[in-house]
Amino acid sequence: MPMVINLRKLIKIWLMIASRAAQDQFLSSWAGIVFIIGKIVRFLLFFVFLFAVLSASKTLAGYNREQIVFFFLVFNLIDIMVQFLFRGVYVFRPLIISGDYDLDLLKPLPTLFKPIFGWTDMLDFTTLIPLWIYFIWYVATNHLINNFLGIFIFIILFINSLVLAFSFHLFVCAVCVLTTEIDHLIWIYRDLTNMARFPTDIYTRGIQAILTFTIPVVILITVPAKALMGLLSWQWIIFSLFIGAIFFFGSLKFWKYALRQYTSASS
Repeated sequence: MPMVINLRKLIKIWLMIASRAAQDQFLSSWAGIVFIIGKIVRFLLFFVFLFAVLSASKTLAGYNREQIVFFFLVFNLIDIMVQFLFRGVYVFRPLIISGDYDLDLLKPLPTLFKPIFGWTDMLDFTTLIPLWIYFIWYVATNHLINNFLGIFIFIILFINSLVLAFSFHLFVCAVCVLTTEIDHLIWIYRDLTNMARFPTDIYTRGIQAILTFTIPVVILITVPAKALMGLLSWQWIIFSLFIGAIFFFGSLKFWKYALRQYTSASS
């Protein structure tokens, strides 16, 4: 019962943070409109690129055009969800450098709450709703769902992807506590995840191994997409959940270690 109460309080605090972020971002309506237009244009331009690549060859690594577009949609769903939820990582470094994080440690909140959830990008949220609608329509019209079990497994692995992304962002925050460096690691993460816009089967086995065991991009994006299409073995499902659990508990331990080494800005 206390855990449920605490969770409700955290959700309430997060909603307050999201509300303030929305007020700030929509203070200038033109800035928000230009941002959303830019997102849509980038999305459409990549579609043009996909169809240009697939115009000569109808398949890529054994996948047809509809399946390739589906991988791209899953990538965008997960990527935008992660940016929407964990945007606080991008503004964590100034808190460490200025010493303001010392004050956050005194608050009755989990120590990882402010670093991960300290900022919410509501502009990303505005793009998520139409993207989910288009995703559902696209999957239904192209008959990409194998069965209802595939939908259930997709949801489980989609949540597992968010857990993996949370784990990496928490790891990056821990590195920031130890070294005050964060930007380069975040951009490495972004660059590697961008490699999963296409099915990761197109890469060599060596690259696939790197994308599975370093920053697990394969498990983050490719595995949920394959699950919904019924192309995933049960061994991969168990392995993906195992990797998610390892990264989650490993990042929590590393975060606790980093906090023990934290000496604050005044030291």
